[in-house]
Amino acid sequence: MKLTIAPTKQQLRTWMEMFVPHHELFFVEENELASFKIELTAVLVVPIKEFMAHGEYKRLQLANSYLYWNIASGLSHVIVAPPEWIERLDAAKKQRLFERQVRADRGLVFPLEMLPDAPADYTVEVDGFSYAVVQHAMWQRLSTGAKERFLKEYLLLWDRPESYALPQNAPKHLKAFANRYSSSHGGNCLSAALFAASRQDWIAGEWVHPETFWNSVQRLGFVQSNKAPDRGDIAVWCNKKGVVQHASYCLGGGLYFNKNGQTFFNPWKIVDEQELNGVWGHLSKTVYTLPKAFM
Repeated sequence: MKLTIAPTKQQLRTWMEMFVPHHELFFVEENELASFKIELTAVLVVPIKEFMAHGEYKRLQLANSYLYWNIASGLSHVIVAPPEWIERLDAAKKQRLFERQVRADRGLVFPLEMLPDAPADYTVEVDGFSYAVVQHAMWQRLSTGAKERFLKEYLLLWDRPESYALPQNAPKHLKAFANRYSSSHGGNCLSAALFAASRQDWIAGEWVHPETFWNSVQRLGFVQSNKAPDRGDIAVWCNKKGVVQHASYCLGGGLYFNKNGQTFFNPWKIVDEQELNGVWGHLSKTVYTLPKAFM
């Protein structure tokens, strides 16, 4: 049976508080720094290579909000500023900086139609299109209703809310997670598969990387199999270099316990094999099963 899932009111409130970090990040080219010479005395200007290697700036909330993986190449520095800095910037410089963020493909920049309540001083037009540039102070000025409407629309860009009901014969520990959103970033596809296999609830919220995943799969006793995935198996999709890109826990009957990413916009949900193959079918799929001795 198909159903539609949605975040709870409390989760939406939590998302509102976490969605826009207190760290304000502005990605720029080196030749643009001179026009902000005076204003840069109140901020940190971090070379992009140093920024990407910095433990503080690699935090999951910052990465997920600003979408580091989308940032355009050729940018040399990141302006790290407190929320009040952008408020003090004069209008012309503010607009130039916002235009650069649009062209940089930075996160927290949205088509204006997604956020029509955005204050005018946080909007910018680039190549004939209007955008809202979300910053901490600006986000605080929006009403709770405007934030909620936006977040409900934005989450649809990350994952479809359609899901299957958890099968009655599914492991009981999945019930508290299946077809639910998280209140925090972190848990990804690999942790979801390991949680389902290990029955350790806390693992569901961890951001698990490939080597840790493989070590855990081996320690749990799973072995590679040539059979079609069945109840209790883990299906793994790898790229040509053998690096795991996705994993999902099989519930049998063509259904899987699955999570598509590490953001709180990616729910734990029940999906069918057709959906998984539609997204990951271009990769190499391998099935790992648990021998009877380990059951």
